[in-house]
Amino acid sequence: MPSAPAVGVVVANHNNCAYVAKAIESVARQTVRDISVVIVDDASTDRSDEAIRQCLARLDDPRFRYVRLESNLGQAGAVRRGLMELDTQFVCFLDSDDLWYEDFIARHLAVHMNTDFPVGMTYCDCHVIDAHDRLLAGTAWWFDSDPFPPPERPVDPATMPSIDPQTGKLTYVQTHKLTLHTQWSPAGATNSTASMMFRRSFVDLIFVPPSSELRLYVDFYLSTFASLLTGTIAIHDALYGYRMHGNNKHSNAAVLGGAYNSSTQPWDPIRNSVLKLIQRVLRSEAVAIRTAFGEERHAKAEVLIASTLGGLDPDAAASANGWNLERIFARATDLIGGDKPARPAPQNGTRDILQPAPRRDRS
Repeated sequence: MPSAPAVGVVVANHNNCAYVAKAIESVARQTVRDISVVIVDDASTDRSDEAIRQCLARLDDPRFRYVRLESNLGQAGAVRRGLMELDTQFVCFLDSDDLWYEDFIARHLAVHMNTDFPVGMTYCDCHVIDAHDRLLAGTAWWFDSDPFPPPERPVDPATMPSIDPQTGKLTYVQTHKLTLHTQWSPAGATNSTASMMFRRSFVDLIFVPPSSELRLYVDFYLSTFASLLTGTIAIHDALYGYRMHGNNKHSNAAVLGGAYNSSTQPWDPIRNSVLKLIQRVLRSEAVAIRTAFGEERHAKAEVLIASTLGGLDPDAAASANGWNLERIFARATDLIGGDKPARPAPQNGTRDILQPAPRRDRS
């Protein structure tokens, strides 16, 4: 039987000196050993450099290397710099204030190697933790949530953890449930950057905007493209701790219960700015995307993004890529199966995991 491919990891850090060592150590504990890890410090002004160097000295692990940037490039710039050091077929990006559980890479890699359908991205649920690693919530409420939930429903007792009376440690039963999603919805959510594993070839194809235009929300950018072009697989077990410590760049609110807002910032302006960037890349990289995924998939992606942003803009599209967008719209609408491509129905019997606003991706 063939061997599993190697996995590359980029841990991008900016001013998270209190948490970055725990993030790095969580990568070192992965059950999959064939990994290459790059820690990129994005010109931190706190004691992050010291924390990183001390942690790497303790680990003394040749799989880890360190790059310190002299000027701040933002999330996309730091991730891109880390990717320059990697030549693996699969890549993950760990936010430096989060931490992975020991089987994170193993579970994701196994799902990518499934015999059903290859995708460009897998993502998982998470536990929400505080600054001291104490659990705040057993799930990201938006993960795989129902856009039209009933007013009441039973709660499976298997979703509750057991609590060790001596240590207070929580143990959850893993479900091993997976869901393949083959279509993007504008109302959707996946999870944060730390939840995802990507095919490197896919990232190289679409991760092209200047770093200055994507200083945050790399998770939303990459997950939207994956949903548009390749499909995604959701892993319903929590495989990492998503830390809300009060000073997050986006998720800076409190866990209040219910469909709470994890951020004090309005999501719609952020979402639209990233979707406009995606729209530009769909046009500027149209030849490469059509070659990789076919004209119909590219056309469908164009229509979904354009209609979500509130206009099809045929003149701009025609001048950008030489295509007649009315023809694209007609063909893509036919593919979607209706006259409202902004809210397509799920394909292949899957239900739409993509969550109504408020959107809660966090970078």
